[in-house]
Amino acid sequence: MKAMDRTDEITRTLPRLTGIGGVLVAALIGVPSARAEDAAEARLRSELKGILKAPALNHAIAGVHIRSVTDGRTIFSHNANKLFNPASNQKLLTTAAALYYLGPSYRFRTEVRRTGQLRAGVLDGDLYIVGRGDPTLTTETLFGLVNEIAMRGIGRVTGDLYVDDTFFDRVFEGPGWDQEVGDHAYAAPVGALSVNFNTFAVRILPGAKVGGRLKAEVWPPAPSIQVLMRGKTRRRGTRSRLYVGTTRQPNDSVRLTVRGVLPISAHNGRVIRRRVHRPHQYAGEMIRELLKMRGIKVGGRVKVGAADPDSTTLVYTHWSAPLADVISTLNKYSNNFMAEQILKTLGAEVSGVPGTWDKGNEAVAAFLTEIGVPADSFVLANGSGLNDANRVTPTQITLLLQQMHERFDLRAEYVSSLAVAGASGTINGRFENSPAVSKLRAKTGTLTGVSALSGYVVTKSDEVLAFSVMMNDYRGRARAMWRIQDEIGIALAEFPGVDKVATSDAEDTAAARR
Repeated sequence: MKAMDRTDEITRTLPRLTGIGGVLVAALIGVPSARAEDAAEARLRSELKGILKAPALNHAIAGVHIRSVTDGRTIFSHNANKLFNPASNQKLLTTAAALYYLGPSYRFRTEVRRTGQLRAGVLDGDLYIVGRGDPTLTTETLFGLVNEIAMRGIGRVTGDLYVDDTFFDRVFEGPGWDQEVGDHAYAAPVGALSVNFNTFAVRILPGAKVGGRLKAEVWPPAPSIQVLMRGKTRRRGTRSRLYVGTTRQPNDSVRLTVRGVLPISAHNGRVIRRRVHRPHQYAGEMIRELLKMRGIKVGGRVKVGAADPDSTTLVYTHWSAPLADVISTLNKYSNNFMAEQILKTLGAEVSGVPGTWDKGNEAVAAFLTEIGVPADSFVLANGSGLNDANRVTPTQITLLLQQMHERFDLRAEYVSSLAVAGASGTINGRFENSPAVSKLRAKTGTLTGVSALSGYVVTKSDEVLAFSVMMNDYRGRARAMWRIQDEIGIALAEFPGVDKVATSDAEDTAAARR
């Protein structure tokens, strides 16, 4: 009998071997025994159960699911089929569906179109800026776009500057925004033509002398952003105390009121970021200011209107970075605005213009059912996980993670989009000096009373596990939840794996027999 045949025969015989001999034979031929596998996972389950008995979880609901991405087996489950508010773990669903339907190489485009005739640098017509959902447009990229307009010979526009935002509907705030109080930048509105994440920055500086008013610089300057300065300059050594609030005016402009004090020595001042209310208005004003800076005069006003492809001429097209790069930034730093822009873009591309939250959610739901998540077993409201709107289970999250890991065409882009333990993104400062550093990639989720961490971890035996940890209704500080999540992640990274456990058990048994 050949050696290979002999090994096969022993392997077939293993199920009939019991006790110490079975473990020893399995180890000698390099085949992990079921007994060793059960023992290893039993020890891991015991450790995880102990971690979940932490006093910080006494008044909370916690759900955990861990599965192998190799064979899909469940390694640990605790309340794993309960529906939880996932917070920003919702972005895992949004970005997975976007990669699946749009592809990693998808690029957002922003077009410049015109009407009329162009003669000797004068455009006797209108200029259109057509947005198609790009979440990465900034002042800098827009100035590049404006420079391209100038380079194509347009020095003056006799007509109007039009903003075309018809790629999305005119609903700027999605489900969950109604629960927001204040003007936080993380709850910025969404629009097909959006700039600077639909937020603006204002730098507060001390005045020229003690007792004088503080100064405020809004960049780039926009007519719809008005500053009401009530702050004062104080002597050197005074502690900085600033209170900045915004109110929405009847014409959708923003009045920013500054109160408090800055010491005269605070040369760099403070930078405050707040949200705008009407994306198209803000984008149009900014583009006009940039055109002016580049020396291009616009005779008319900023208006909103659709550019008919048949009756307008294409001047220039700006393309974003590939979707894979956009998603990497989104997931690593948990950008709500980018997630919502992508969700509505997904709706427009899959179901037709205009993109809406409902169409985007339909695309995500179709993707989830395709990978095996039962229809109507989850709740989708928005793409970012903002506030109390979405519901998923830990089991559904790990199934999604497994399915994305199995897809060769999407795996690299999806996995690399997640933050790396102790190295990057929202878990840059977590898992320090532990076996999980650079071995765990995950997406965080944080709201009041909600904390989540889901992703991948590589064990000591190089097995990749998908995990999802969700906590709802906890009391106290989020850091207490982070510590529990970190302990779970470290336990998974320290998991020796079946092969090593089988070998170790066999070696211990052989030593005992000697």
